[in-house]
Amino acid sequence: MSKIIVEEVALPVDSVLKESLERVDYVDAYRIPWPEGVEKDVVALIDGLFTSAPAWTTALTEFRNRVVPYFGIKVPESNSQMRAADFDFTPGSKGSFFRVYEREEDEIVVGDDDRHLNFRISFMLDREESNSLKQEDAKVWAVVSTAVQFHNWLGKAYFLPVRPFHRRMVPAMLKSLASKSRVKKA
Repeated sequence: MSKIIVEEVALPVDSVLKESLERVDYVDAYRIPWPEGVEKDVVALIDGLFTSAPAWTTALTEFRNRVVPYFGIKVPESNSQMRAADFDFTPGSKGSFFRVYEREEDEIVVGDDDRHLNFRISFMLDREESNSLKQEDAKVWAVVSTAVQFHNWLGKAYFLPVRPFHRRMVPAMLKSLASKSRVKKA
Protein backbone atom coordinates (compact mmCIF):
# COMPACT_ATOMS: atom_id res chain seq x y z
CA MET A 1 0.00 0.00 0.00
CA SER A 2 1.44 3.38 -0.98
CA LYS A 3 1.77 6.23 1.48
CA ILE A 4 -1.03 8.80 1.39
CA ILE A 5 0.37 12.24 0.65
CA VAL A 6 -1.71 15.37 1.16
CA GLU A 7 -0.43 18.27 -0.92
CA GLU A 8 -0.90 21.93 -0.10
CA VAL A 9 -1.68 23.57 -3.43
CA ALA A 10 -2.78 26.87 -4.89
CA LEU A 11 -6.52 27.36 -5.10
CA PRO A 12 -7.65 25.59 -8.30
CA VAL A 13 -8.04 28.10 -11.12
CA ASP A 14 -11.63 27.11 -11.88
CA SER A 15 -12.80 27.10 -8.25
CA VAL A 16 -15.81 29.30 -7.55
CA LEU A 17 -14.48 29.86 -4.01
CA LYS A 18 -12.51 32.94 -5.03
CA GLU A 19 -15.74 34.68 -6.06
CA SER A 20 -17.71 33.81 -2.92
CA LEU A 21 -16.24 36.55 -0.69
CA GLU A 22 -15.87 40.26 -1.34
CA ARG A 23 -12.25 40.11 -0.11
CA VAL A 24 -10.06 37.16 0.90
CA ASP A 25 -7.67 37.68 3.83
CA TYR A 26 -6.66 34.03 4.16
CA VAL A 27 -6.85 31.10 1.75
CA ASP A 28 -5.49 27.56 1.68
CA ALA A 29 -6.10 24.45 -0.40
CA TYR A 30 -5.18 20.79 0.10
CA ARG A 31 -5.58 17.84 -2.22
CA ILE A 32 -5.21 14.09 -2.47
CA PRO A 33 -5.68 11.76 -5.43
CA TRP A 34 -9.35 10.82 -5.54
CA PRO A 35 -9.75 7.96 -3.01
CA GLU A 36 -10.37 4.50 -4.44
CA GLY A 37 -13.81 3.20 -3.61
CA VAL A 38 -15.36 6.66 -3.21
CA GLU A 39 -17.90 7.64 -5.85
CA LYS A 40 -16.60 10.52 -8.00
CA ASP A 41 -19.21 12.90 -6.68
CA VAL A 42 -18.65 16.01 -4.56
CA VAL A 43 -21.40 15.02 -2.09
CA ALA A 44 -19.63 11.67 -1.55
CA LEU A 45 -16.44 13.65 -0.81
CA ILE A 46 -18.21 15.77 1.81
CA ASP A 47 -19.84 12.77 3.44
CA GLY A 48 -16.58 10.84 3.48
CA LEU A 49 -14.65 13.72 5.02
CA PHE A 50 -17.10 14.29 7.85
CA THR A 51 -17.76 10.63 8.63
CA SER A 52 -14.12 9.51 8.56
CA ALA A 53 -12.56 12.41 10.48
CA PRO A 54 -9.93 11.37 13.03
CA ALA A 55 -11.19 11.37 16.64
CA TRP A 56 -8.77 14.16 17.65
CA THR A 57 -10.23 16.54 15.04
CA THR A 58 -13.75 15.85 16.31
CA ALA A 59 -12.63 16.39 19.93
CA LEU A 60 -10.90 19.66 19.01
CA THR A 61 -14.01 20.89 17.20
CA GLU A 62 -16.20 20.00 20.19
CA PHE A 63 -13.80 21.89 22.50
CA ARG A 64 -13.95 24.92 20.20
CA ASN A 65 -17.75 24.77 20.23
CA ARG A 66 -17.81 24.90 24.04
CA VAL A 67 -15.38 27.85 24.32
CA VAL A 68 -16.16 30.32 21.52
CA PRO A 69 -19.77 31.20 22.44
CA TYR A 70 -18.31 33.22 25.36
CA PHE A 71 -16.79 35.51 22.73
CA GLY A 72 -20.02 35.90 20.74
CA ILE A 73 -19.00 33.43 18.03
CA LYS A 74 -21.63 31.10 16.56
CA VAL A 75 -21.49 27.33 16.95
CA PRO A 76 -23.56 24.50 15.46
CA GLU A 77 -26.89 23.77 17.12
CA SER A 78 -25.82 20.13 17.57
CA ASN A 79 -22.49 18.48 18.30
CA SER A 80 -23.48 15.33 16.43
CA GLN A 81 -21.30 14.22 13.55
CA MET A 82 -22.24 16.00 10.33
CA ARG A 83 -23.31 13.95 7.34
CA ALA A 84 -24.06 14.94 3.78
CA ALA A 85 -27.67 14.05 4.58
CA ASP A 86 -27.73 17.20 6.78
CA PHE A 87 -27.78 19.31 3.60
CA ASP A 88 -29.83 19.45 0.45
CA PHE A 89 -26.94 21.36 -1.20
CA THR A 90 -29.19 23.96 -2.78
CA PRO A 91 -27.56 27.40 -2.57
CA GLY A 92 -29.09 29.22 0.41
CA SER A 93 -29.97 26.05 2.34
CA LYS A 94 -28.44 25.32 5.75
CA GLY A 95 -27.19 22.24 7.55
CA SER A 96 -25.68 22.51 11.04
CA PHE A 97 -24.20 26.01 10.96
CA PHE A 98 -23.03 25.86 7.35
CA ARG A 99 -24.94 27.64 4.62
CA VAL A 100 -24.56 26.42 1.05
CA TYR A 101 -23.28 29.33 -1.07
CA GLU A 102 -22.39 27.75 -4.41
CA ARG A 103 -23.21 24.49 -6.14
CA GLU A 104 -21.51 23.38 -9.32
CA GLU A 105 -21.28 19.88 -10.76
CA ASP A 106 -17.82 19.30 -9.24
CA GLU A 107 -17.76 21.85 -6.41
CA ILE A 108 -19.83 22.84 -3.40
CA VAL A 109 -19.00 25.90 -1.31
CA VAL A 110 -20.35 26.14 2.25
CA GLY A 111 -19.62 28.54 5.07
CA ASP A 112 -21.12 31.23 7.21
CA ASP A 113 -21.10 34.99 7.73
CA ASP A 114 -20.66 36.42 11.19
CA ARG A 115 -19.93 39.85 12.61
CA HIS A 116 -16.23 39.01 13.17
CA LEU A 117 -15.45 37.06 9.98
CA ASN A 118 -16.91 35.28 6.98
CA PHE A 119 -15.57 31.92 5.89
CA ARG A 120 -16.10 29.59 2.98
CA ILE A 121 -15.03 25.97 2.49
CA SER A 122 -14.89 24.48 -1.00
CA PHE A 123 -15.17 20.75 -1.60
CA MET A 124 -14.09 20.03 -5.15
CA LEU A 125 -13.33 17.33 -7.68
CA ASP A 126 -10.47 18.77 -9.70
CA ARG A 127 -10.18 16.88 -12.98
CA GLU A 128 -6.91 17.16 -14.88
CA GLU A 129 -7.08 17.25 -18.61
CA SER A 130 -6.15 13.97 -20.26
CA ASN A 131 -4.61 13.42 -23.68
CA SER A 132 -6.61 10.21 -23.79
CA LEU A 133 -10.02 10.17 -25.39
CA LYS A 134 -11.34 8.31 -22.33
CA GLN A 135 -12.58 10.58 -19.51
CA GLU A 136 -11.85 7.85 -16.94
CA ASP A 137 -8.12 8.16 -17.76
CA ALA A 138 -8.03 11.73 -16.43
CA LYS A 139 -6.48 12.20 -12.99
CA VAL A 140 -9.03 13.36 -10.39
CA TRP A 141 -8.12 15.12 -7.16
CA ALA A 142 -10.17 15.65 -4.01
CA VAL A 143 -9.55 19.29 -3.05
CA VAL A 144 -10.63 21.10 0.12
CA SER A 145 -10.04 24.85 0.16
CA THR A 146 -10.80 27.47 2.80
CA ALA A 147 -11.14 31.24 2.43
CA VAL A 148 -11.63 33.73 5.26
CA GLN A 149 -12.53 37.42 5.28
CA PHE A 150 -11.94 39.30 8.55
CA HIS A 151 -14.24 42.13 9.63
CA ASN A 152 -12.50 43.31 12.78
CA TRP A 153 -9.85 42.60 15.39
CA LEU A 154 -11.99 39.87 16.99
CA GLY A 155 -11.99 37.91 13.72
CA LYS A 156 -8.22 38.19 13.44
CA ALA A 157 -7.76 37.32 17.14
CA TYR A 158 -10.07 34.31 16.82
CA PHE A 159 -8.32 32.97 13.73
CA LEU A 160 -4.79 33.41 15.12
CA PRO A 161 -4.94 30.27 17.35
CA VAL A 162 -7.35 28.48 14.98
CA ARG A 163 -5.08 28.72 11.93
CA PRO A 164 -2.38 26.21 13.00
CA PHE A 165 -5.04 23.67 14.03
CA HIS A 166 -6.97 24.23 10.80
CA ARG A 167 -3.77 23.64 8.80
CA ARG A 168 -3.40 20.26 10.51
CA MET A 169 -7.06 19.24 10.63
CA VAL A 170 -7.92 19.54 6.93
CA PRO A 171 -4.96 17.41 5.76
CA ALA A 172 -5.67 14.89 8.56
CA MET A 173 -9.30 14.60 7.43
CA LEU A 174 -8.24 14.08 3.80
CA LYS A 175 -5.68 11.46 4.82
CA SER A 176 -8.25 9.69 7.00
CA LEU A 177 -10.75 9.65 4.13
CA ALA A 178 -8.16 8.11 1.82
CA SER A 179 -7.12 5.52 4.43
CA LYS A 180 -10.64 4.46 5.29
CA SER A 181 -11.74 4.26 1.66
CA ARG A 182 -8.84 1.86 1.00
CA VAL A 183 -9.89 -0.28 3.95
CA LYS A 184 -13.52 -0.43 2.74
CA LYS A 185 -12.44 -1.64 -0.68
CA ALA A 186 -10.24 -4.45 0.65
